[in-house]
Amino acid sequence: MAQMLAVPGDVRHGFSYNCALNHDFGRITSIAATQKGNILLCDYDKKNLLLVDSLGKYLKKLYFDSEPSDVAITIQNIGYVTQPNTRSVLRIDPDRMLILMKATCTELHTSVVCASAVPFTTYTVKMIDQNSIICFLCLNANGGYTPIIGINHKYLYLNNIYTLQNQYKTIYDVVKFHAVNENSFCFCVAGEHDILVGNPPQACTIATIDTPTDVCSDDNGHLCVSGQYSNNIHRLTQEGNVLDIPLHSQHEIKEPVAMCFNKNYTKLYIVNEWGKSVLVFDVY
Repeated sequence: MAQMLAVPGDVRHGFSYNCALNHDFGRITSIAATQKGNILLCDYDKKNLLLVDSLGKYLKKLYFDSEPSDVAITIQNIGYVTQPNTRSVLRIDPDRMLILMKATCTELHTSVVCASAVPFTTYTVKMIDQNSIICFLCLNANGGYTPIIGINHKYLYLNNIYTLQNQYKTIYDVVKFHAVNENSFCFCVAGEHDILVGNPPQACTIATIDTPTDVCSDDNGHLCVSGQYSNNIHRLTQEGNVLDIPLHSQHEIKEPVAMCFNKNYTKLYIVNEWGKSVLVFDVY
């Protein structure tokens, strides 16, 4: 059972190991939870999207013509799958495993790398409509230009990215990013041990994280950051301050590369062993 640091007035979840998922994965690079409680896994090497139930029972596979890198699922239960090698994004129905549409970036030397949905909160549910930004896409463009594109339920355009707003021109080679809310993001950057937090993003150096690979939020607003070569999961404030290290090698964390909570925050899923397995932890 994971240990928590006791800080007066600070509420933190604990984690208890439940099970591990193994489905002869090639290399899982991303994971997301549907509104129905199922789990989507991007298998980059095998070019497919795998749907399993909350405890890993196989449900369905969706095969692609190019490697899927990242997946995000919105409040409206719409999925977005990035395919960097074809500069494209798929909009899908995650529980039916149907492709609804495909958008391709017309700019050469540009990759659609990762996606992050606006977090599920009571506030966002009340405020959501068809014009609301429900998901963000991060592109790596020539010259170190990193546009962050907000998309809504009606439109998905990847044309004329150099005229779009919400652009971070000083960030290079983004690997993963997380929408903390509609206005603030957290970035994992290739070749860096720092993470970038806030708007504008500021470097956050944490000595006990080696190669941050993914970020997700819990329902207390804390950030969870996976360290691939430090074999641990850090819990941070939204400002990037370390609260504790609730999961590490003693909890079988080894080379974690992606993670997510389910939609009611009762389970945490960690893609382990560089994408070869998935650990499931109950949240309490």
